[in-house]
Amino acid sequence: MATASEQSHQMQTAIKCDTCENNAIHLCRTCHDRLCDRCKDIHSKSKATFDHDIVLLTFESLTLSPECPSSYVCKWHPKFRASIGCQKCKVPVCEKCLIGEHNGHNLIEFTQLFQYRKEKLEEKLSKVRSELPKYESNLEKVRQRQKEVSENKDMVKKEIEYHYESVVSTLEAYKQQLLNSVDVKTAADLSLLKDQENDLQTYIKSMLEYIANIQNEDLQEKLSFILYSICSTDDIIPQKCPSFSSPGMLTYSKGCIEKYIMRKISGFVCKGPRNTNLLQKEAVHVIKTIHLNRGQIKSLCFDSGLYWVFSSNESTYKKYNEEGVCVDEIHVSINQFRNQPFCIVDSERVCAIYRKDTFKLYMLKDSQHKLFIDFEDMGIACVCLTNDGEILVGIVYSKANFLGIARYSIEGERKQLLTHMMENWTPKPLLSGTNFRVYIDKNVNGDICLSGDTDLSQVVNVISQNGNYRFTYEGKEASLSHSFLPRGICTNEFGQILIADENNHGIHVLDKDGGFLTMITIPGEPQACPISLCIDRQNNLCIGWGDGKIRILKYLD
Repeated sequence: MATASEQSHQMQTAIKCDTCENNAIHLCRTCHDRLCDRCKDIHSKSKATFDHDIVLLTFESLTLSPECPSSYVCKWHPKFRASIGCQKCKVPVCEKCLIGEHNGHNLIEFTQLFQYRKEKLEEKLSKVRSELPKYESNLEKVRQRQKEVSENKDMVKKEIEYHYESVVSTLEAYKQQLLNSVDVKTAADLSLLKDQENDLQTYIKSMLEYIANIQNEDLQEKLSFILYSICSTDDIIPQKCPSFSSPGMLTYSKGCIEKYIMRKISGFVCKGPRNTNLLQKEAVHVIKTIHLNRGQIKSLCFDSGLYWVFSSNESTYKKYNEEGVCVDEIHVSINQFRNQPFCIVDSERVCAIYRKDTFKLYMLKDSQHKLFIDFEDMGIACVCLTNDGEILVGIVYSKANFLGIARYSIEGERKQLLTHMMENWTPKPLLSGTNFRVYIDKNVNGDICLSGDTDLSQVVNVISQNGNYRFTYEGKEASLSHSFLPRGICTNEFGQILIADENNHGIHVLDKDGGFLTMITIPGEPQACPISLCIDRQNNLCIGWGDGKIRILKYLD
């Protein structure tokens, strides 16, 4: 029985027995087993453990117990004890393990294995301790950001409510103004018609009196009227019926109010650059470089930490990890074309859209490649995914030498076709020529951005989602040393438009309205030629270069 002193130091928190479900009361200082009364008796009577040193389970006994036990309960065979180590697998093994999967492996003493594993783990301890504050700091930043995001949500919702209340109030006043205008105009028209009614009634009354007098059955009154009527026998009876101009009917032109609504209620929710700015040129830096060495990277798409790439002189799309190892590929028949578009669909649908040949888009989903859209005799120039889960496809009408844009649902249903942009009510081709190299993306405000290089022009055209002309960018604001040669184009969640310029070895950055913000170049690599662009989940800029490398660039604060 435990003494009073021992009882005062017994464990305050119940600890389970290592060999059954009862609470442990004893500790074997030889093998570190924690034992209940029943298992303690079995332990003491067993041939393998009868000479083990068993004491009462207290804080002191746990603390003073030797660090390395002579054996331990086997992880894979709980009814057996592991008293030796497997040198190959670096784990403790029991006698049953030795006739199983560890059969034939070299063995080491249990204490040697314990010491080896302990030293390996302790080697990492200092690094873990030094890194811990960084993770704790990041955790605090994430929690602070959670708070800011929640507060920002409330602020944005209030802004939306205020905006729409203001719009509704303005529309209500405008509606009342129109209703009052209807009342005023109608009252004036009714007053005019009332005057016309009175005039006609006067004429009719006079005519009826004349008829009654001339046809009077009283002979004396009839003779009196004939002989002494005040009217001259030369007067024209009846007088010419008066002609009145009737007021027109009021109509309501819905077009006017629709334009008003488009002007006043337009808006969208996006992650605005409230606390995010472009880094100064000297602060822009390459986070990571992935060496593919496969020729010019003509097409680049980010897909959950992986990169779909189409390189020059190849006939496959390849998916690379961040170490530059190819983990998947798709064989296609478009090696001879100037531009190889590829579109990654959002992760919810877990599928990819790609161009397999001149006229066909295919979908890769669940490891199955299926025909998505067949454009028959129209060539596919570019593809992108919209923020509402639809697909924009640039299609070339080869007979007419111009580019059109078709909008499709993810099920392959065509919803819209734009062949021209409208500027001052005049249709103008999106892009024209006989040889197209085109990249496309859709901005957060719905604008469609086209980076086009044809035999006729090298420009960036931006149009609204309805085809109305927004602006054209030709690089003049950037004070270029060489002619503007636009390649890949992408947009970020702040509405900024980024354009690769192969001739000038940099990236043009515009705001959503076409205003030039800056020109990004790679520090220390002035001759690197950017070809294709995309944005990763951290808003870093991923660039496919002419030297076969992918460079991940931090350009936002």
